[in-house]
Amino acid sequence: MTLDQNKEKFILRAMTYNIHSCVGTDKKVAPERIAGVIDDAAADIVALQEVDNGISRTHHQHQAKLLAEMLNMEYFFFPVVKNGHQKYGLAVLSRFKRIDVHFDWLPTLYPRLGLNLQKRGCIRTTLATPAGDILFYNTHLGLYRLERRRQLRALLGESWLAALPQPLTAPVIFCGDFNAGRMSPVYRGLSRRLIDVQKVLMNPDRAKATFPSRRPLLRLDHIFVSRNFRILNVKVPRTRATQLASDHLPIYADLELRPPTA
Repeated sequence: MTLDQNKEKFILRAMTYNIHSCVGTDKKVAPERIAGVIDDAAADIVALQEVDNGISRTHHQHQAKLLAEMLNMEYFFFPVVKNGHQKYGLAVLSRFKRIDVHFDWLPTLYPRLGLNLQKRGCIRTTLATPAGDILFYNTHLGLYRLERRRQLRALLGESWLAALPQPLTAPVIFCGDFNAGRMSPVYRGLSRRLIDVQKVLMNPDRAKATFPSRRPLLRLDHIFVSRNFRILNVKVPRTRATQLASDHLPIYADLELRPPTA
């Protein structure tokens, strides 16, 4: 995070990361490895997917709180799936003050059929930065194409993106694990509203895949931004640490935002 007072430029680093419940590719539960990856990236805002809280498989850890304490960041946790004291869902870590938060579940595929699909959700948090407020979204979509299409319609609808004034007056960062590549309806739908940070800086055919972390073949994790931002840099760090910490690689982007004029 940098602010150049003379040139009135503000630069932040946003990251999205499916942390696989802090279970590494060696099957070990190690939140400190996830924290190390985030710390190495020096991210200012982080969207986390697959976050455990009170689940026996990960030693009953409140992972969002634990990671926030390790990184000295604020956090918000949305338990998308709840079973008694066991919770699993989405989290946002931030170095900025949280002003407001909206969170909700997304539609499932044919709920009356009782397919017992995993619930999906989204978080929208308003964060106060030195250059003004920004809207930061974190989501994790379903595994089935029809399910993702239904979830996309919801995200583009009145409860989410369509609720914002057009043209956008508040800068938007929309990221997460979409379980969808660049040829998918989900990707194309979001691309009509927002900008894929990888697409801006490189040929789409050379954009970096994020899954699986050891031999990445699929680009499932994305960061989209509104035109309020100038995209300076994008990175999908593929190191021994990132290949071990989770089954997904993180992606982060350096974004320049000009403060509002008086």
